[in-house]
Order: sequence, then structure tokens, then C-alpha cells
Amino acid sequence: MTVKAQTHFVWTEKAEKENPQRSKAGVPIWPHYMYEAPVKWLEDGIIIDSSEFQRSGQLDLFDIL
Repeated sequence: MTVKAQTHFVWTEKAEKENPQRSKAGVPIWPHYMYEAPVKWLEDGIIIDSSEFQRSGQLDLFDIL
């Protein structure tokens, strides 16, 4: 099964820890999976929609308001 992204999928910090040579947090995943990827990757927490990704230390506008 696959899941579709609202924008596109990026790697998470978990993916970077598990495979630092291939995955960098916040970087788009492989082009052929960028918009539609296996559900298991999302469930395992190694990918996330780019609209939901927040780099550690980065503020959201609503944190300030």
C-alpha cells in the first residue's frame, strides 16, 4: 500500500540516525517516491510530509504569537 503526500515527502531525523549516508532530515526522499511512498515508511517514522517537517531549533510563527 502507498500513501500520497500533500506536498512531497522528506526524510525525518529518525531516518538520518538509522542511515546517515543516504538520508538527511528535511531532504526530499528519492524522486520516484517523492509524492507517493509506502505506508510502512510513514508508519515507521522515517518519512514525513514536507509541510509537517520542522527542523529542530526552528520556530513556528505560532510559537511566537
